[in-house]
Amino acid sequence: MGTLVCRIELDKQKGVTVLVENEEGQTTQKVTMDGTTLTLEVQGPSDTSTFVQDAESITMTCKTFTVDSETLTLKSSKTSTWESQDTLDVTSSKDMTLQSNAKFTLTASSDTAVSSNTKIDVSANTDLKMTATKVAVEGQAEVKVDGAKLALSGTAQVEVKAPMAKIDATGQLDLNSSGLANLKGSLTSVSGQLVKVG
Repeated sequence: MGTLVCRIELDKQKGVTVLVENEEGQTTQKVTMDGTTLTLEVQGPSDTSTFVQDAESITMTCKTFTVDSETLTLKSSKTSTWESQDTLDVTSSKDMTLQSNAKFTLTASSDTAVSSNTKIDVSANTDLKMTATKVAVEGQAEVKVDGAKLALSGTAQVEVKAPMAKIDATGQLDLNSSGLANLKGSLTSVSGQLVKVG
């Protein structure tokens, strides 16, 4: 490092200015205290970073901002905004919790993926609604749907297809069609204590 040029300026109107110039490194460090605002500025060959503090706010402007600590707490008593104009990554090596005591909204303008290497639980104390133009539910081993009352309806067609299909009711079973009803099989068996046809 070459010789530095250091200056301290005292002015009853402008306040105090501390200036350090590194001609060889093409870097200037400047501290300004004007009675209301503290300004730290580092200007290099291509970039400039600033720290501006007054009685109500602190503003930092820089190309890269890094915080490295053992414990970090961010807290605000009013509205908070976190915005990235490029990719935003949030990663935790252990458990992570996102919690809201009011409404929680998750929105994406493109694809959204939720995945887990083990298990995913989705629960609601009142209503749970899933809406899409096309919905596909697939299980590699078993797909199970339970409820006190289960309703399946389609505005055009409902199709149940499998190598083996079974409908079992412990009470009454009603099969009803307002149009044509077909029951067909290579071998068809109808049995019961009382069988009524027609």
